[in-house]
Amino acid sequence: MDGWRLSDEQLRAWLASLFAGGRRVVAPAEEDGLVLLREVASAAEIRLDPRGRTRWSAKEFLFPATETLFSYTFDGDDVALERPPEVPEQVIFGLRPCDAAGAARLDDVLLVDELYARRRERTTLVSIACADADPACFCTAVGGSPAGTEASDLQFVPLDGAWVGCCLTERGAALVEGAAPLWPAAGEEDWAAVEEQRRAVEESIGAERLPAEWAGVLAEHFDGELWTVLGERCLRCGLCAYVCPSCSCFDVNDAGNALCGTLCRSWDSCGFAQFTKQAAGHNPRPTQPARYRQRVLHKFAWFPLEHGRFMCVGCGRCVELCPVGLDIRQAVNKVATA
Repeated sequence: MDGWRLSDEQLRAWLASLFAGGRRVVAPAEEDGLVLLREVASAAEIRLDPRGRTRWSAKEFLFPATETLFSYTFDGDDVALERPPEVPEQVIFGLRPCDAAGAARLDDVLLVDELYARRRERTTLVSIACADADPACFCTAVGGSPAGTEASDLQFVPLDGAWVGCCLTERGAALVEGAAPLWPAAGEEDWAAVEEQRRAVEESIGAERLPAEWAGVLAEHFDGELWTVLGERCLRCGLCAYVCPSCSCFDVNDAGNALCGTLCRSWDSCGFAQFTKQAAGHNPRPTQPARYRQRVLHKFAWFPLEHGRFMCVGCGRCVELCPVGLDIRQAVNKVATA
């Protein structure tokens, strides 16, 4: 396999070159004791740590938490529409394979949207393979891997104090076009070590792949009593949806007056009571168990039945951060094997 073996200094030198030409660079950085993916102003801000994932996913840089779809002004009988400014070219560096896989799930849902498609087209994803796994990680259960390459344009693997990297797409090749010819090539022993590390991390996760047929089994259990037992614990805080790399629920709101206004889109959650409440007052999901069922079935039944893969990418953030300890892995297993 073609690729390179870089030192920290060589990798940082390349990262420094990314800031030329007005390109936006998003990377892991430490802030108030947390490691976050955020826009950085220099390579010195980037946290090159092979262990652990960032607190939040990269979703907000492809699908912002809040964005203006258009604004408008009235001038007599005339209406002037103003579209959002052109999105800059951006590189998201250092996201984990599960977060890159989350971008592929967002693509399945949102590429029909012009704003999302434009932003996605101008984004290069550079992932870092996982050198270890958090206790809540379960990417292997949903078809992923700590060294998965889905949706990544480039990937670097931390290995014995060095970085073994390779191009995965033409977009990735374009990003390293000027630097890669000067980089030392990775040898067969490097790729063998990469493969050994991948197997070791997968074994440490210890999550067997969920059977594909469980999507249909879960759908058949739509009226199961277990949903009430599981869903009554949910606080409907929405945290799971907001930290999820693949959740794509949103709301659209008008704000304006007789002179001007805006149409804005913002993240929403199928766990909120207002999400499906209709203008006449009827709510087809009137209880929290019904809403929790929707979240689980969307990821593990409806989406895979349509797209052939689970929507969940197994990052484990919802498991780790849920204030009442709801574990979507346990919910799926309990319902599917009831």
